[in-house]
Amino acid sequence: MRVSLVTFSVISLFISFVVKSQIPVNSTGKLVSGGRARTFSYHLPSNLYKDNLPLVIAYHGDGGTGASFQAYAGLDVLANTQNFITVYPDAVSVGGGIQFNKYADKAPGFGTTGDSNGPAPADPKAPDDVLFTSDLIDYFAQNYRINRNRVYVTGHSGGGFMCYYLSMALPNKIAAFAPVAASLWGNDTYLNTYFTATNYTPVPILHIHSKGDPTVTPPIVPYPKTPAYAWPLSTYAGLNCNNWGTYSTTAFNPNVDSLTFCGSGKKVVLLMTKDATHGWSSQFNVAQTIWSFFKNYQLNTFSEVNNHLKIDQFGYLPMATKIAVISNPQTGYNSAEPFTPSSYYQIRQTANDAVVFRGTPKTWNSGATHAQSGDKVWWFDFSQVQAAGTYYVYDSIQRKRSYSFEIGNTVYKNVLKQAARVFFYQRSGFAKQTPYAQTPWIDGAAFLGAQQDKDCRLVSNASSATSQNLQGGWFDAGDYNKYVPFTYGPLVDMLLAYQENPVAWTDDFAIPESGNGIPDLLDEVKWELDWLRRMQQTNGSLLHKVSVTDFSATSPPSADTHIRRYGAASTDATSTGAAVFALAAIQFKSLNNPRMQLYSDTLRLAAQNAFTWANSNPAVLFNNAGFQSVAATYADHDRLARRVAASAFLYVLTGDNSYKTFFDANYSQIHLIQWGFAYPFDATYQDALLYYARAPGATSSVKNAILSTYTASLKTNNSDNLPAYLNQSDAYRAFLKDDNYTWGSNETKAHQGNMFFSMNTYNQDANNKNNYRDAGMGFIHYLHGVNPTAYCYLTNMGTYGAEMSAPTMYHSWFGDGTVFDFNPPPGYLMGGANPTYAPDAAYAGPVIAPPQNQPVQKSYKAWNTSYPENSWQLNEPAIYSQGAYLRLLAQSLCYTDIVTSVKSGNWNDPTTWACGRTPALTDRVVIQPNHVVSINALVNAKTMELKGKLTYITGGKLTLGN
Repeated sequence: MRVSLVTFSVISLFISFVVKSQIPVNSTGKLVSGGRARTFSYHLPSNLYKDNLPLVIAYHGDGGTGASFQAYAGLDVLANTQNFITVYPDAVSVGGGIQFNKYADKAPGFGTTGDSNGPAPADPKAPDDVLFTSDLIDYFAQNYRINRNRVYVTGHSGGGFMCYYLSMALPNKIAAFAPVAASLWGNDTYLNTYFTATNYTPVPILHIHSKGDPTVTPPIVPYPKTPAYAWPLSTYAGLNCNNWGTYSTTAFNPNVDSLTFCGSGKKVVLLMTKDATHGWSSQFNVAQTIWSFFKNYQLNTFSEVNNHLKIDQFGYLPMATKIAVISNPQTGYNSAEPFTPSSYYQIRQTANDAVVFRGTPKTWNSGATHAQSGDKVWWFDFSQVQAAGTYYVYDSIQRKRSYSFEIGNTVYKNVLKQAARVFFYQRSGFAKQTPYAQTPWIDGAAFLGAQQDKDCRLVSNASSATSQNLQGGWFDAGDYNKYVPFTYGPLVDMLLAYQENPVAWTDDFAIPESGNGIPDLLDEVKWELDWLRRMQQTNGSLLHKVSVTDFSATSPPSADTHIRRYGAASTDATSTGAAVFALAAIQFKSLNNPRMQLYSDTLRLAAQNAFTWANSNPAVLFNNAGFQSVAATYADHDRLARRVAASAFLYVLTGDNSYKTFFDANYSQIHLIQWGFAYPFDATYQDALLYYARAPGATSSVKNAILSTYTASLKTNNSDNLPAYLNQSDAYRAFLKDDNYTWGSNETKAHQGNMFFSMNTYNQDANNKNNYRDAGMGFIHYLHGVNPTAYCYLTNMGTYGAEMSAPTMYHSWFGDGTVFDFNPPPGYLMGGANPTYAPDAAYAGPVIAPPQNQPVQKSYKAWNTSYPENSWQLNEPAIYSQGAYLRLLAQSLCYTDIVTSVKSGNWNDPTTWACGRTPALTDRVVIQPNHVVSINALVNAKTMELKGKLTYITGGKLTLGN
């Protein structure tokens, strides 16, 4: 976590990043095409994060590389001003040399044996570069939201030959072609078949050539001469505009002539330079001329993705309410981009564009402008579409479409894994190496050097006598510091996420502990718990934090040699430890694993010792002297609330009535009971009260007071809760009142969603069960793209289905100016909209809008510039936000049509089943191995997968099917 105080020593570090808004990026990529790994270089322009950018693909000549062509083509500078993406594919060995398989033929390869006009020698095993090009276009469409109708190709020499081949092979995916110092070379049968009126697709061609090219013969030799047929331009012109043998000549400049073969529609133009070179001409601006030609053309093959059509970019569960939100901006940064939907919309299958549903968008709130977003809004309800598949929302009149999305029971499975893997990347003191870390996000173990975490010393006394081994744990946020009090929220959320839906948490999340028989979520939690145990002193107290003393940070973490110190024990830290140790002990005790049950005993003792110390020392406040980083201290209510939470968890864990006595004596001082309403900033304290209310032996009056207060607040007594959903208060279906949009609003969103889900977890207000489900799901959809910005607020999730995911974040490892600037690891949740954002007082530039001067929900910008712009107020990840999101996502997975047993028990007992959800007639039921489920009444299910056992008691009967 960052604060706005910066000392003079770091101002010079940040000052070079003040004036720019975004740095252009050069990088490399790799994809598998035709079973082969193919590589490319690419350039992202300064203003990348606008949708539908054009893509220019540039092919190098024989023997070259994409990077070498990039260095001299001059396209990248132009891309920054004209706002398009460039990519430079790498050829591989073909026919004994590095080249593209530029010989146009009906089959992949580089000629066939016996073709006298083809390559010698032929190389039938050459890679399919047409397929590679097609795959490359798809890659950039998925990951960078290009405009698929505005894809262009150019190339030099052999790369120019490849352009001509592609003009025949991919005219449905490429809008215009600009070969340089090249020609068309191909199998005669293939060429003759293609150049017929029935097979030919008109394409625009700009051919650039030197009249004295010593390597590739120009189209017109000698030049100039009386116009006549010229290969291959006359063939294209003949089929484009029925001109087979003439051209008009004008002076492009004194050294370059422009020859027009086909002057209208899909033009065919030859630029002939009057020199004798095979290289990139110096007699005019080749890059600018190519772009000036390209920008006039686009296909109409693809409907245009339009961000006025907002959907959950990952998708929807089959039984979920599915509503696309269509926006017409009235105020805010996009108010100059109006949009009014057509009268009828469609849901189409992505694979074949088949229409599966038609409907009419409905105006929200009678056409009023939604104040929080500044938008007029329509809702398009397609909940009837439940079949598994991939779809998009389509406005057939305006030819606008949404991003593709999936419908299915496992639609969030990979999202959950990537969001959980964030904690692996946040591990301190642990090497991130393949196969667990994905390339390029690899690094060695950090903070194990001199006077770092293995030799960490007290900030107020740095003598070796105070040294302790405090290695491990998670980086708290975008910095590398570790704060014990800040672990309360994420650990409570993650541990409850496991308990509420254990079947969501498998052992295959690709972390080092995967496959050890323990759910990977608990493996990751254990990494943090082991650090907290190191922070616990022999008297039961916990040290407060481990941190650098200023704001120093180096990327990558393993290169950071700054000295780190720890802060003294505090009640904030110790009451935190008591609560999370106890709750964790419950979860580890539930595992069928003797080693983990012993670990549970260790955690129980740690929790008891911490609770005892905190009760004896209820007001030991942390003194942050010596640190510039955040103090991580709380108010008296928080310190008491965490001890109350610890007493609830310890009572459930041990059955010791002394904890029950403490809880009963103090629960009424917690805000839920004090104030009589539930709200998201106290979500995990409310969770602890609810947890006690479920405990066998809980005092009835206390239990009833908690449940009745919580239920009344969610159902009727607080207009922010269920009434906001029923009244359709938020056009984007995830209501928070204005005051609740603060730093970290996405965490608040996640907690609000969890509050709705908790009503069903605790079986409260059954009549509104579906409303609580749908209200909670609205917050999932908001975070996944159903919001005014259209961003999926998770980083870099294009590979996993979110085409417009957060492109960058504020993080010392992956941040501004690093090689990871625009390529962070996937799955980090951003802080979100923040109308309280303001740059540091030292900032002297123009208003940063957005996020400033915007409607509440549009107070967001995807950028990561540091001091004094202070982008961390919107884009710094944090373990507490991540934990809240993980629980929200796991809770949403309760609403598939599959209900799975989590223990032996009675069919009608909610605790027998994941999510506390007893099966209904429409559910598929799974009884897991070693589970025995008893039936003592008439029960129903759609299907049964019986891996364990069913037993029938008198009167018990199971009916399957509808």
